[in-house]
Amino acid sequence: MNTRSHPLIHYGWLLLLLSPLPLVASYGDHGRSRLTAQAEHSLAAITKRAMEHATELVDSVVDDLLVLDSQNPIILSYLNSFELFLRHERNYTAAALQLFYEIVDVYLDADAAEKTSSIEVQLISLCLQRTGFDRWKRTIQMRSTQLLKSFGKKLKRYMNTLDEEERLIVEQRWQQVSARGGQRKLEKFREFVSWLGR
Repeated sequence: MNTRSHPLIHYGWLLLLLSPLPLVASYGDHGRSRLTAQAEHSLAAITKRAMEHATELVDSVVDDLLVLDSQNPIILSYLNSFELFLRHERNYTAAALQLFYEIVDVYLDADAAEKTSSIEVQLISLCLQRTGFDRWKRTIQMRSTQLLKSFGKKLKRYMNTLDEEERLIVEQRWQQVSARGGQRKLEKFREFVSWLGR
């Protein structure tokens, strides 16, 4: 009886030793899904608010440019771009926000107007500043920094569930995001969350 039960005892111990492994993997997958879902929700909220305020800004700038009634080709080009953006008024997506960034790219630098002799750039810069563009940039920067700080703490806890090789890969990708500055940081964070969720 004892000789027959001996392999069964060993088999039972083997099951006990192996059973936590899938549980840890499952916990890691669940933690990753929850982490990415929370980040996507926060990103969507920031994007929505950014788009709402950007639409208000552009609305005012377009009004100013229409009153100006300039036939200057550069001014008309900006006017067309701003009007194109306003067609995305209720489209609170990352792509719509990216379109706004592309239009105002040169003005993301606070000293843009001082660094150029272009009357057109100075004029657009003046219109943007008058409608609160600097405040918009500061708000996005502050919310992005807060989000990354909060996410970074949760990511660290999640990485404790990974093996050394996986943890190193995630850490390296995360450093590429946290090392970024300015508006590009939010875009890189969005890419990181998408990569982590795959």
